[in-house]
Amino acid sequence: MVLGITGISGAGKHTVGEFLKQKGWVVLDADKIAHSLYRPYTGVWKAIVKEFGEDVLTQKDLINRVKLGKIVFNASKPKESAAALAKLNQIVHPYLRRKIKNDIHRHFRRKSNIAVVVALWRESGLEACCEKLLLIKSKPELMEKRIQMRDGISTETYQMRVKNQEEPKQPDFIINNKGSKQALLRELDDVLEYLTKKDEK
Repeated sequence: MVLGITGISGAGKHTVGEFLKQKGWVVLDADKIAHSLYRPYTGVWKAIVKEFGEDVLTQKDLINRVKLGKIVFNASKPKESAAALAKLNQIVHPYLRRKIKNDIHRHFRRKSNIAVVVALWRESGLEACCEKLLLIKSKPELMEKRIQMRDGISTETYQMRVKNQEEPKQPDFIINNKGSKQALLRELDDVLEYLTKKDEK
């Protein structure tokens, strides 16, 4: 089984991913994989430095994600930051898509259950790779609070971050994460039980 997991930032995708990992699933987290692509002197690194300049580097030639984030999520310059974010996505997404597809193929050959966790589902280009799609939903105020607590960002920055994130219109499953981790995991167990029974048939 290859299960896609998506939702707006703060909905609870990563919590679901961690739970599946505990159950023995291979979890491919698009955010974490994207971070790994930022390593110095890789294709992504070179393209980012060429586009945004060496000011986004630390003294050790690492991409300074805080500085880069201020460029692509700058509430005081919405048009410029939107254009910068679009350019960053154009750089990263092809590499990210190729890496995830290769990882899916490698783990699928080992007969592993695989979960692909990604926020920008429409842009990911991974629809054909996933047999089923699970959408995690939550209340806007809860999602914003979670991300603000995790990343220490302002309301304006959060709103810019989720502006271009869209929920898929026809997911196979929907879980409403209302705040209780126990309730979230119970709903996920129901989804997994359904998938297991379907596989047995």
